[in-house]
Amino acid sequence: MSDKFTPIKIFTFELNYSHYSNPHRMIPSMPHEWAFLDPEKYFKLHIDLGVNAFFTYAYAFGGHAFYPTKLGPVAPGEGQFLIPKLYKMCRDIGMPFWSYFCVGTDIALSVLRNEWIVPGSRNERDIGFFGPETPWTDLLCARVREFLKMYPADWILFDYFFYGGWKPGSPVKPAWFVEKPFKEIIGRNMPDKAEEITEEESLIYKREILARQFYRIKEAVKETSPQTKIMFDVPYIIPADPLWVNHPMLEESEGLYTECSKPEIVDWLLEVKKPDQRVLANILGHIYEGWSVPERWKNLLDKGCDLFAYAGGTPPKMEVVPYYAKGLEVVRQAFNAAR
Repeated sequence: MSDKFTPIKIFTFELNYSHYSNPHRMIPSMPHEWAFLDPEKYFKLHIDLGVNAFFTYAYAFGGHAFYPTKLGPVAPGEGQFLIPKLYKMCRDIGMPFWSYFCVGTDIALSVLRNEWIVPGSRNERDIGFFGPETPWTDLLCARVREFLKMYPADWILFDYFFYGGWKPGSPVKPAWFVEKPFKEIIGRNMPDKAEEITEEESLIYKREILARQFYRIKEAVKETSPQTKIMFDVPYIIPADPLWVNHPMLEESEGLYTECSKPEIVDWLLEVKKPDQRVLANILGHIYEGWSVPERWKNLLDKGCDLFAYAGGTPPKMEVVPYYAKGLEVVRQAFNAAR
């Protein structure tokens, strides 16, 4: 690791989910569940762990905001003032402030606007994923502009950046919102059946549609808060996935993030990154086999990666559930060592 490299160290007590033990399970949080957190205690929990940048959520992916938005539901009571208070705490001590929007879905809205959902994308939890071609992107960009006018964050992480779901190779399917761009991009009318769209056409279409959405989001950020940097959470399954090779998101974001942080994915991102791009790797989070391996932090630092970690709790307590206890101590060790 270069002597000049100072890693970014981020942990967040996550607000997207509520966690329950025996057995451990995680459920998308409802607006009231984290609405009554004590902002000072929440802030201190992160500082005590050794972070050098503070991260929290503008909108939970369930569809509610933690600031007084005019473009969607807010967490009740004091919950709508969580961001304003945390933002001020960061600015008072000169700590970088990071925040979060989910690109792929807004769970509540996905029920109300089923016509915006990519056909067949609803998963086992009945969460549907929005087509980037739909009015959802207009609303998302409006929310981003509204937020950054009030709280010009140093970084925004845009989560769930994909087309129709996490699984790679998902085909494009006919839908009302696909018809016009399909003809523009592919040069023929949208077929009536998904089987009539070739794999090559699906790839070409998805790359272009995601590029268009990326540029919309980038424009919303940079026109509102030029100094705010952007990073996208992408389901990299294999290195050099044709969907992402030389993609504008990969080329023009200030940071690259891999939530699964498999060694081969990290190495590929380090290989393709521009000199001024950061690579953020996960060392604790949703512990699925092969995803988060906290013991790898020394190797990640040696390669020049920044470190990101998150863990959840059971509302309304601001305590990390036992499921993450061992990993949290590894994070503490990593953050203390990475000075």
